[in-house]
Amino acid sequence: MAKAANDSQLDGALFAVFLPFGFGYALSYALRTINAVLSPALVQELGLTAADLGLLASAYFLSFAAMQIPLGVLLDRYGPRKVEGSLLLVAMLGCGLSALAENFWMLWIGRALIGAGASACLMAGYKAFRMLFADRLQAPLASAMLVVGSVGALSATLPVEWLLQVTSWRGVFWMLTALFGLSAAAILWLLPPIPLAREMGEAKGLWADTRDGLGQIVSHPEFWRMTPFAVITFGGFLAIHGLWLGPWLRVVEGLSNADAAWGLFLLTLVMTGSHLMVAWLAGRLIHPGPSLFWFMAGGLAVKLVFSATVVLGVWAHPLLGWSLTFLAAGVTTLSYTRFALAFPKSLSGRASTSFNFLVFIGAFGLQWGLGLLIDGFRLFGADEVQAMRLAFGVWVVLQAVALVWLIRPGRPGDQAHDAGQSPGPFPQDPPDPPPRDPQGLSRPA
Repeated sequence: MAKAANDSQLDGALFAVFLPFGFGYALSYALRTINAVLSPALVQELGLTAADLGLLASAYFLSFAAMQIPLGVLLDRYGPRKVEGSLLLVAMLGCGLSALAENFWMLWIGRALIGAGASACLMAGYKAFRMLFADRLQAPLASAMLVVGSVGALSATLPVEWLLQVTSWRGVFWMLTALFGLSAAAILWLLPPIPLAREMGEAKGLWADTRDGLGQIVSHPEFWRMTPFAVITFGGFLAIHGLWLGPWLRVVEGLSNADAAWGLFLLTLVMTGSHLMVAWLAGRLIHPGPSLFWFMAGGLAVKLVFSATVVLGVWAHPLLGWSLTFLAAGVTTLSYTRFALAFPKSLSGRASTSFNFLVFIGAFGLQWGLGLLIDGFRLFGADEVQAMRLAFGVWVVLQAVALVWLIRPGRPGDQAHDAGQSPGPFPQDPPDPPPRDPQGLSRPA
């Protein structure tokens, strides 16, 4: 009776917990994609090349990825309030430095600080939800965070373009500085108490816990099976959406800055709908095991075909091919469930952040690498449109390689996983009650 009353009281505080974490995640996703709109102003004022622009934008992903290594243990040890509240202050500092930047490297350092500061926004929210709320609320909360992240991405399209009509890109960063400060204050002072699952032993230090967990994860066959997909397909999609889609619409499709911002807005709406659709299908029609895996693989094949047709220029309307690509890309979020099924709960936090590390390292590499390829193709005589098509074509070919690697017949442990079992050398957790909904349907933060 007391437990039921306590659960009811916590459920009543749902919005008091969800809104601060959701606001922080929306800001983090906005900063992930904002350079797609700001890039013309940055190029004009700072004289950036395509490679410079890619390296600048990818600083967010590099620092974000590096933070995933210790993040799982930090959340387990100190809880989401302290970890995310502190990191959001780092993001606030990064926005302020970006607003003051007078050269490329000041702006790069500011963006790297933003990436580090935003690195816990999604994982800290999930940690808090798991500790505070009943199982029946976990899947709805996970889906709601996806939608909030998409709203953040939407805010970095047309609204930023409108802001640039009344202020400079520096003014945009000053506004974001204030918003990150507000988010940090909400996390640190407005949340109800969040318990920890257990006190981690003091026999090992923070880095020892991190090292041991990573060693077990990296030695697992599922890690190597998913790595090309995570780096090339998932990370590459974040790189395209976060930066290069804007220049594509302006250079290849010939849209104005305002029309390109409208295009980014509409494509992000498609992505939001795709995430909602995939979450609904996975929660009601798809069970962990072969159906989950093959649904994801089928969606990736469709995404590959559509992205190839976009590069080849077969669509009469510039946004139609990209819309179909973004719609199919919603299945990438299922990879978190796929990866989590390979590991026991005792490694779940570190497994999720390890997968995030792969995704964001890929986003860093592809965002910078596409810029290098564009500059390289231009050195060999291609014009700007041809160079961009060729660079995107390289990404399409790499996606095909990653998909073949993902669906190839594997070792016995891989086959057991596809059959819905728990492969690998780990001791398994005690059996859980039959799950009502699959958990962990989420994206990199």
